[in-house]
Amino acid sequence: MSDLLAVSLDGGAAEVWRECADVLYGTRPLPVAAALRLSALTLCRYPGAVLVLVPGLDGGFLAMARDAHGRMATPAGPEPGLSQGHAGASPAGPGPCR
Repeated sequence: MSDLLAVSLDGGAAEVWRECADVLYGTRPLPVAAALRLSALTLCRYPGAVLVLVPGLDGGFLAMARDAHGRMATPAGPEPGLSQGHAGASPAGPGPCR
């Protein structure tokens, strides 16, 4: 496996690094709805990124990734939450980038 480039969303890195990143991550904890929104917007803005990680207020992380077709995959489960969520297709997930 080749090396992956992980870059923070919260500043410190030049925009060109975020544009080249495979993984983008936040450092500021957010509520679930805000973490989902930030993750979806990030994947739309940075089409080269395959994974976004955002910390939650409960100490867990929300992970949003692209599937093999470039679509967003969001946490799925009985009660999606940051610490128990896992990557999987979700019909309630964000739609395509516009």
